[in-house]
Amino acid sequence: MLIVQNGYECDYEMKLFYKLFFNENEEVIVYSNFEYKEKKINVYTEIIYGTDTYFDDYYYDFDTENKTNQLIKKIFTASCTKSFCHAAKKIKNINLPWGVMCGIRPAKIVRSLMEEGNTDSEIIEILKDIYEVSDDKIELAMDVAKNEIKLLSDIGKNSVSIYIGIPFCPTRCLYCSFVSTDIRVSGKYMDRFVEKLLLEIDKTAEIIEKTGSYVENIYIGGGTPTTLSPEHLTSIFDKLKNNFDFEKIKEFTLEAGRPDTITEEKLIAAKKGGVNRISINPQTMNDETLKKVGRKHTSDMVKECFDMARKAGFDNINMDLIAGLPDETVDMFKYSLDEVIKLDPENITVHSMAVKRAASLRFTDTELTQAKYMNEMLSYTQKRMSETERKPYYMYRQKNISGNLENVGYSRDGFMSTYNINIMEEKQTIIALGGGGSTKLVMGDRIERIFNFKDPLEYIKRFDEILEKKDEIIEIIRGEKNG
Repeated sequence: MLIVQNGYECDYEMKLFYKLFFNENEEVIVYSNFEYKEKKINVYTEIIYGTDTYFDDYYYDFDTENKTNQLIKKIFTASCTKSFCHAAKKIKNINLPWGVMCGIRPAKIVRSLMEEGNTDSEIIEILKDIYEVSDDKIELAMDVAKNEIKLLSDIGKNSVSIYIGIPFCPTRCLYCSFVSTDIRVSGKYMDRFVEKLLLEIDKTAEIIEKTGSYVENIYIGGGTPTTLSPEHLTSIFDKLKNNFDFEKIKEFTLEAGRPDTITEEKLIAAKKGGVNRISINPQTMNDETLKKVGRKHTSDMVKECFDMARKAGFDNINMDLIAGLPDETVDMFKYSLDEVIKLDPENITVHSMAVKRAASLRFTDTELTQAKYMNEMLSYTQKRMSETERKPYYMYRQKNISGNLENVGYSRDGFMSTYNINIMEEKQTIIALGGGGSTKLVMGDRIERIFNFKDPLEYIKRFDEILEKKDEIIEIIRGEKNG
């Protein structure tokens, strides 16, 4: 791969779109020449592919006067990537529903345009003419951005969120790259891990008090937190209640995740412990696929767990599905979504299949659903969510998603997860505890990150360093105030 840019460089974005069209084994040379004069953008792109050369000569009228530097950069970058994609499509006709809009948060571009004072019609024109976004993705991005603005405006002054990472799973799913270890290997460390976690909660409470903050949201994720015993979970809930003012907490989520770890006793413990939102994640309702990806449960178990959660008193349940799982057809995905809708959860999150470096699936011969079929799945999701009065409120993309597609959280009014918005938009400090957590200290336009150890045994053995990392939070905040 060789990409040569003259006049304007956007190396990250060009490489992102390059990878959508070409693989590492193909010999491709890209030349891009950018000019801006007399209120007109001109990008000339030349792609040498094998023995042939493909061209695109792109022009766009654009007056930079009274435009922010941020918007100018976005337009210049989009012009370069669009010219490249126009030339590349002459080689491989790949469908790009999001056009040349890149980055992990597509709705953030829309929200920034709204905050700059652009009208809906002006934003739609930009998305169509400059980014070449399809109509259904424009509608999605506009809806997400508007709901984000509402939720972000409700963040309390001096508030923080807490994330607690439980890095244990009953088994590791074929597609997974999250921080987790198989309990068949690491289960012997659970008691000691929880003992240290309880001490870290005490330390975190001390830090939050010293910085004059309070906790607004708690999210226990992983891994699979319900891999822990009811006694472990209860000890964590009790420690949180003893340290934080639960009257100020808006949202307390427990990622119950895999149905094969959920019991009535754990659900009752969670409800008593103050949890007011849980996730029960089937990923698919097709038993054949569940076996293929290493999920040790059935679709019937999903339904049973959902019923148990309702009986335990949970009135805010999220369920995750994945579009594009190995060998799944569009009809199979539609079946899964419709089966989940029948259960009637308040939240449904649909992820696009992404194969990350750490995932076992990356090293198999299993073929993923082609991008055009995945987009059909997502379009069906958008339609069904609208029909069932669930609105899109957060959206993000990951590397290696086929077709540069998206993950979207849908929710009924009154049940949108404020934590999910905060972690996506990075507008509120999130203090991470447990295995693999990443603290994000929001300091105006700057974000400082502090990482916990991922492996349970390393977390236990190097726990003194974890406590030292917590002390860094005070130093960073004091440095910001004094600066």
